[in-house]
Amino acid sequence: MRRVALRAGFVFVLGLGATAFPISAEDTKPTKDPPTTAPDWTGYVFVADVVGEVVKADDKSVTLRITWLEPQQKNGNKNNNRPKLSQNNRNFRNPLQGNTNRQNQVQLKEQHHDYELEYLPQSLVRSKTIPPKLDDKGKKVPHTQKEFDELRAPSGVTGYAANKLDLVPGTILEVYLIRDKSVSAAKATEDDLRIKYAVILGKAPNPPKDAANTGGAKPDDKKKKN
Repeated sequence: MRRVALRAGFVFVLGLGATAFPISAEDTKPTKDPPTTAPDWTGYVFVADVVGEVVKADDKSVTLRITWLEPQQKNGNKNNNRPKLSQNNRNFRNPLQGNTNRQNQVQLKEQHHDYELEYLPQSLVRSKTIPPKLDDKGKKVPHTQKEFDELRAPSGVTGYAANKLDLVPGTILEVYLIRDKSVSAAKATEDDLRIKYAVILGKAPNPPKDAANTGGAKPDDKKKKN
């Protein structure tokens, strides 16, 4: 009986000691393992995929700045309307690529518009390329097969496992947008769009000047859209 009491007391002391030590930066990262199976998207329908630059992000949404390429009218009229994502307009520019417009007869003007896009509980953040692994000297080392399999999980999902904390201002992101099937296309609005996958493509050398790194802070009560 005395031995049991001593063991219980020892466990209690260890528990107190664990709470006394500071938590390292590594421990503050989410430790939830990637899902072993792909999320169920049967209740949703694909709407569009776009590429843009992260202005700010938290655990509930991402504000994405998309650069649209709009043809200039010969009569000089200016068109600065905010394109609808639901139209799946492919006339946007990937910030990681140069201007691909080679046709001199068509003059394109860049227009920037911000969109606040919300996650679903099953939304996943992924990376287009496998994240580098560094040793204690900062040198790149190969991943083990187990690490590679964990980064690729779940099976059937694009890219490699990443985290919402990776979406800092200046991150170039490809976002796959979906909406609930219960909302018809005729009645759907931009507010019905949700993130299926947010795929990290790279990092812009110069983040937006007005970017705000919320660091996981709570989103604003009011959505701000340009």
